[in-house]
Amino acid sequence: MDASGNTGGIGGGQRTVSADQLAAALALLSSVDPVCGEVLTRLNLRVYPGEPGDRTAYVVLDVHGVSIGIKRRADDLYLHADTTETDDRLIAFEINGYGETDHPTNPYHPAP
Repeated sequence: MDASGNTGGIGGGQRTVSADQLAAALALLSSVDPVCGEVLTRLNLRVYPGEPGDRTAYVVLDVHGVSIGIKRRADDLYLHADTTETDDRLIAFEINGYGETDHPTNPYHPAP
């Protein structure tokens, strides 16, 4: 499946929505909860066209110093966490409520 058919015609390259743009757009719809507003001012959203065979575009959220990327590929769901801007040594993640799994941010230098 051609990814360009699943990205709303993105084609070409990266699209970015800044924290200010996102907060302003949401404020137009209704008032924004103060807690959500605070997070939105620190959030960045990037969208890249999918690669050949992908079912969706690649979406990246930057928040709390971490970049989280997600896309649906032909046969799986791809998640990427980039913590290089933090001093985190361990990521605890959970899938579908089945409990947390710990993963070192650098498998060559695992957390103690």
